[in-house]
Amino acid sequence: MVPELARMAVIIKSQHKTSVMTGNYELGYACGLMSKLSGRKIPEWESAKQLHELALSVLEGYEPKEDREKNVLKMLRFYLPDDTVDEQVRELYEWGLKETNVWKMQVS
Repeated sequence: MVPELARMAVIIKSQHKTSVMTGNYELGYACGLMSKLSGRKIPEWESAKQLHELALSVLEGYEPKEDREKNVLKMLRFYLPDDTVDEQVRELYEWGLKETNVWKMQVS
């Protein structure tokens, strides 16, 4: 998996109310990004299911500042992760957490 593809998928899907998350790579990036945007830290996690549960718990009550955040949060709420976690899920989580080009397709 090329991590840039999962990042781009989340960014593209964030523009549409009807988008759905399709994999744990997107989950990783979206969780990191929402943690950054909300200013809420997600505790350590071991599995994609645990990351998903912790992210939803931490983001409970968070009011998104714009439609894109709203759409990513909605995708997170409806996603059903499997147990698969590899280094790329962790890498994408970190990428979202440290994102400096929020909502931009190309990263230089």
